Amino acid sequence: MNLPEHIEQFLQYIAERRRFSPRTVDTYKKSLVKFLEHLGGAPIPARKSGNAPEIAGIENAQGIAGIENAPELSAFSEMNVKGFVWDLKMKQKLAPTSICEHLAALKSFGKYLVRSKVLETNPAEAVPMPKRPKRLVNVLGQKDLAEEKFPEVENPTLQQVRARILLELIYGSGLRISECQNLTWDRIDVNAKLVRVLGKGNKERIVPLTESFIDRIANFKQMEAEAGHLPTATGYVFLSEDGKPFGIRTLRNDIHDLLREIGWEGKASPHVLRHSFATHLLENGAEIMSVKEMLGHSNISTTQVYTHVNAERLRAAFKKTHPRA
Repeated sequence: MNLPEHIEQFLQYIAERRRFSPRTVDTYKKSLVKFLEHLGGAPIPARKSGNAPEIAGIENAQGIAGIENAPELSAFSEMNVKGFVWDLKMKQKLAPTSICEHLAALKSFGKYLVRSKVLETNPAEAVPMPKRPKRLVNVLGQKDLAEEKFPEVENPTLQQVRARILLELIYGSGLRISECQNLTWDRIDVNAKLVRVLGKGNKERIVPLTESFIDRIANFKQMEAEAGHLPTATGYVFLSEDGKPFGIRTLRNDIHDLLREIGWEGKASPHVLRHSFATHLLENGAEIMSVKEMLGHSNISTTQVYTHVNAERLRAAFKKTHPRA
């Protein structure tokens, strides 16, 4: 088997066996295709995968094995990986964050080959990740997201109610936008005020729901039914007019528009709301392990970034306001 054939098998593995999301599979594919093109393989046309959850990850894994000038597996070497990283940095002028993303895909592919006993060692393992610039995580202040910032609208549209439900799930309960997209009605327990979230790697976690969510969800469900979306017990919560789940882009736009309406001028994205959820919990004394569980992080180090955010915010406030700073 040549290198592209091994890559296609790897992508099929993470789509079928590891159950990675279509978005993640597509990200890995783009990075590995970029590496193949660096080695001299024929350019591979980009496949538009869309963003709806019904698109299986396996579709994103296809279309690599048959390329012209396919390099052999031996081309996946430490020297070539280093050359690829150098090319990304010096010629393509990519940011360290983007280079890390491409290199992470190669490292993961190498681990797969070692586990599959195709290779004895991972050629990408010894290649260091570029240092990323330390940036303060972008979050909204607690006052920015106070209840009074979101006054009740008379005769709200379905889109407006949907945006508010999304706000409560992301800022109120810490869900990722992809987790909102894949949320089904049977996972919401209104009586217990809990939601069962199916997160990355099909890991399930249970998180509390806000009173604001509980107050609005029944009305939202009724509006969905009146719009002809016919929600079912096991159906998706966020349905489009054709009865299919909304794409990620639509849900992101809902959040963007909502944050702009309240006057937020910074980055207006679901991820900023999730950052704000974690930061505000820690600012108000929540235990970091509890925040880790609510966010669905596998590693505590991922959650610890928010403790650094709090420290940086305190330092910034100190320098700005203290006479001896």
